[in-house]
Amino acid sequence: MKQGSYIFDLILFGLMSLLVFGMVGNGAQPVRLFIIALSPFMIVDVFRGPHKSLYYYRYESFFLAFWFLWAVAFFYKAVDESENIKSVIYLAVHILGFFEVLWAANKAKNPQQAIKYGWLAFILMSIPVAAYEFLTDFHLSMSFQDSGNTMYVHGIHIERPFASVTFGNLNSYNTVLCWALPSLFMCNLYPRGKWEQLVGMIMMALTSIIIIANASRGAMMCLVIMLATYVYAYYKFGRNRYLLISVLVLAIGALVYFLGELFILLIEKVSDLGMGDDGRVENLVKGFQAFLDSGGMGIGIGNYGTIMGDIYHVDIPAPHNLFLEVLVCFGLPVAIGFVGMIIRLVRIGLHKGTPFNRNMLLFCIAAVLFAGIIDSNYIMKATTWMFLASVYIYVDSRYNRSIA
Repeated sequence: MKQGSYIFDLILFGLMSLLVFGMVGNGAQPVRLFIIALSPFMIVDVFRGPHKSLYYYRYESFFLAFWFLWAVAFFYKAVDESENIKSVIYLAVHILGFFEVLWAANKAKNPQQAIKYGWLAFILMSIPVAAYEFLTDFHLSMSFQDSGNTMYVHGIHIERPFASVTFGNLNSYNTVLCWALPSLFMCNLYPRGKWEQLVGMIMMALTSIIIIANASRGAMMCLVIMLATYVYAYYKFGRNRYLLISVLVLAIGALVYFLGELFILLIEKVSDLGMGDDGRVENLVKGFQAFLDSGGMGIGIGNYGTIMGDIYHVDIPAPHNLFLEVLVCFGLPVAIGFVGMIIRLVRIGLHKGTPFNRNMLLFCIAAVLFAGIIDSNYIMKATTWMFLASVYIYVDSRYNRSIA
């Protein structure tokens, strides 16, 4: 396969679009199988000669190799060996997938567009399923939540329809929707044609509706922050500022006039969700205590739920925080290295990037910081790693091959 072949654009598209299958297949999820199938081709290609993409990202290469070896070295802390073995395998596969994105992007004709269309395909395929869930309250077999959910708000039981699609729960689905928002923003700020901008606006509206309807506090906060970054970027670099201002005024006016009471009720619902501040604070406090008790080395991969529940008696042993999860499970060395990856992204985007790369950096960092406090078990999910790999391609000006 020669450099610049469209086959690598298809590989990037496939890696992103296959995320729509979520938990289908459990451990043998389609995206993981695709990563494993691609790995021999990448490994052979890399060992045939120095690969400039991976050489350019040598910090990531050394750090992620260290992360995997660190996880294996602390396997002696395993509480449930079969579960820990699975976690180590998933980590290895996801790291391979991360490098496959960098490898394919270096050889693709238009990697940024391929990745963007992969995320858009994910949204397009998931929206019909989400709509069906909201309308019928029927959910797929992998859903951890039951139909007929209600919420108790100020003495009133309110029906709470939700959509989890293939991701098991609404928080996981909302998180992936937030991971996809930068690609939607790219459609609107840098469209390849009017049709793409129109499709992007429609999909952005539908995605926002799903996130709001799912009434996840973290996801709604992430949506507000990311929309604010989009408005800022559009006002600064967009083609029609007056159109943006007109749309915002009309949208806010319609919200106040038609949905004022409903919107206030929604805010109250969100403030009373079961995933309240007490549970998050408890995970933060006791998670940090577990980190200190481990001597700063971490409690071990795949052990968070068991150790935090059985030993530290956390009521809901789910960190809902990407950075807390990395710190508690893998310790200070890996946490520092992971923050180093984020700093590297910022440096690549700010120091070497064009206005396009800096805008994408703004969107993606907002997604990392705020979508990183919605869900749990981030590191064991392919969606997290595919998003991080996408950010590397979006913020790196070397891949700017057809930006309008």
